[in-house]
Amino acid sequence: MHIKNIIKACGIHLRKYIAPRDMPYALAAILLGFLNHFLYQLSGGSAFIALICPINESVWEHLKLLFFPILFVSAAQYLRYRPEAVRFFYHRFLAAICAVGATIVVFYTYTGMIGRNFLVMDILTFVFSIFSAFAADAYFCRRCTRRTSQAATFSLWILVSLCYFVFTCFPPDIPLFFSAQG
Repeated sequence: MHIKNIIKACGIHLRKYIAPRDMPYALAAILLGFLNHFLYQLSGGSAFIALICPINESVWEHLKLLFFPILFVSAAQYLRYRPEAVRFFYHRFLAAICAVGATIVVFYTYTGMIGRNFLVMDILTFVFSIFSAFAADAYFCRRCTRRTSQAATFSLWILVSLCYFVFTCFPPDIPLFFSAQG
């Protein structure tokens, strides 16, 4: 009975911050992220799949589990509801960057305090970051009236995607890119 109350409280809390229309897409992003975690191995090491799915256990590679599922569900959501494209994708880009930042902060904070990572905490961090992204998106939709150009908006998505592609192939020699397994 106690667990039901916690889940109910979390549900009410999430509805306060995430638009009801966005909730299925947030859940879809979580599901896609979980599936993407295993897709590279299941593909037999496909070079194309390596661009959008983690190829090792580094934090950088696992940030793909946030960024690309948010991009994919955003495209699906746009096709279904047809909101104003530039504003929608700009806010969703900012939200994706917030999710990436939240993951980095939470992961390095808890591993710095404890001294190692735990799978359950990593999964909770991932779920928290996805929900944070959709909550940030709702906030930006309500509060951010700044206009941006179509070229700038889509260039941001492309630029960050290219960073993932390039740093997957040529990772810098810094801890964010170090694989935990080796």
